[in-house]
Amino acid sequence: MPHKKRTIVAITVLLIVVVVFLGYGANREVQKIVQQQFNEQQLLLTRQSATGIEAFLEEKTVLIEVLASDASDESPEDTTWRFIPIYYRSSGFYSIEFINITGVVVSGYPAEDAPIGLDLYAINRSQAFDRARDRRETYITDPVPLFGGGFGSAVWVPVYSGDEFKGVILAIIRMSTLSDQFLVDAIPEGHGYMYMIDGSGRSLYDGVHEEMIGEQYIGSFFTNDSSYADILRDQMQEKEGTGYYFDKLTGKRQVVAYTPVVWRNRVWSVATSVSSREAEALIHSVYRKQILFIAIVVAIILAGSGSIILIFSGWNRELEREVQRKTGDLRRSNTELESANAKLLELDRMKSEFVSMVSHELKTPVTSIKISTDVLKSLSDSEEDARTKEEMLQIIDRNTKRQERLVSDLLDISRIETGNLKLTLEPVDLYDVIRESAGSMRKIADKKGISIIMDLQGTSPQIAGDRDRLVQVFVNLIGNALKFTKEGDIRIRARVVDRHPEIRVSDTGIGIPPDELDRIFDKFHQVDSGLTREVGGSGLGLAICKGIIEGHGGSIRAESEVGKGSTFVVVLARAA
Repeated sequence: MPHKKRTIVAITVLLIVVVVFLGYGANREVQKIVQQQFNEQQLLLTRQSATGIEAFLEEKTVLIEVLASDASDESPEDTTWRFIPIYYRSSGFYSIEFINITGVVVSGYPAEDAPIGLDLYAINRSQAFDRARDRRETYITDPVPLFGGGFGSAVWVPVYSGDEFKGVILAIIRMSTLSDQFLVDAIPEGHGYMYMIDGSGRSLYDGVHEEMIGEQYIGSFFTNDSSYADILRDQMQEKEGTGYYFDKLTGKRQVVAYTPVVWRNRVWSVATSVSSREAEALIHSVYRKQILFIAIVVAIILAGSGSIILIFSGWNRELEREVQRKTGDLRRSNTELESANAKLLELDRMKSEFVSMVSHELKTPVTSIKISTDVLKSLSDSEEDARTKEEMLQIIDRNTKRQERLVSDLLDISRIETGNLKLTLEPVDLYDVIRESAGSMRKIADKKGISIIMDLQGTSPQIAGDRDRLVQVFVNLIGNALKFTKEGDIRIRARVVDRHPEIRVSDTGIGIPPDELDRIFDKFHQVDSGLTREVGGSGLGLAICKGIIEGHGGSIRAESEVGKGSTFVVVLARAA
């Protein structure tokens, strides 16, 4: 019996040791998997913020380059009026200034932030000005302290008229604008923070240590031989990755994920710093189950070894399922971040398309106006030149109206997106609105040899609506139909269906592909076809129509067949 007892005790101890060893190994494996997934999640979050900053800065730079191109034929003192709409409609600029060929600031907006009369050569601050002028390309400088407080980075864009140097447009972007939009709320409060440094290791933003902004981390905040200094050196070398360091102030081990931000000739680095306890919290529930598992297994071993294998297998399967669930949660979170990153890239593409569209739609009429003005200057008072003058004035008038329409469309789409579109609702005769809209487009239709046929069934319904906005919608729909119809006719059919007025505007034009029908009401979207590129346009008309109709409590949709024409169906709220 003593020998058997000793054997049972030995087997029991051996089994307990095996269970503890396996539990420890499982803990290590779980910790490794969770930590790896957590690091990848932080790196994806950092990439998302970096992509947003890059897209924002590139958009502002392109806007200033377009402004410099359009201002090449104006005197430096007359450029302020161009700065004002860009300053207010494109948030993010601290100031926009014009520096003449002698290096003197001659105009700028806002006036209180533009040092008018400042001579860059007199204060020995002309290096960036000289570089932009000599290389004839945009030059970005590292952030510097601003007169109004904070830091800002400068965009220097040379202005040339042919080979003649006219000066430099200087635009300053606050660092606080970038941090407020892309860094401050990227991580929930109390769960970590974000920071950004330039290529020399100087702090541009720090979500926790505000006193470090503008200072060098290495040497003033961390010693040169610390683990955090190694991470900062990797960031300064434009690397991407993750690392660990011990924060002496908080006494916590931190996980840092960092990625570069590339802006033309400047490269900065954005990073997230999160306590390693955030990752540890994800596996605490698993650890508790494992500890409970070991305790129960030991108790069962001591009570009787007969059932230990079965119980061990059951708990082990439960642990595996728990690990799989936690791992699956982390993978789903990473997938959501990747999806958000893809949406951000799509937003960047839409912004690029917007800048390209606005550049083209503004530059084309400006070019026509300038050419017509030059022709007018060269004409005499003869009868033949008088006819030419009239033609030139008509060209100027058309292109001026074209620019007015673009600005009006941009303002309308902005009001719609921000919910500030105001509609003056009053009793309106719907058929009278349709007749007025068709009448205003009949002259254009007659020139193209296209008939506008109206089929207004029954008594005209009285609705509560904004007459001018409804005319704007139907004029836009008829105008689109005329653009894409080379021959045939435009039919407008109106009737009341279940007390809802239904208006159908049909054409016999080129039609719309099925895969484009759901996207034609998106802003800036245009169907990719030869005729679309030929007739041009901003891609805002249908988006504005949709906003106005929905503001009336109605809906709009499109039906089409390629090569046979399109029909736009407007359904309004119930008639009175």
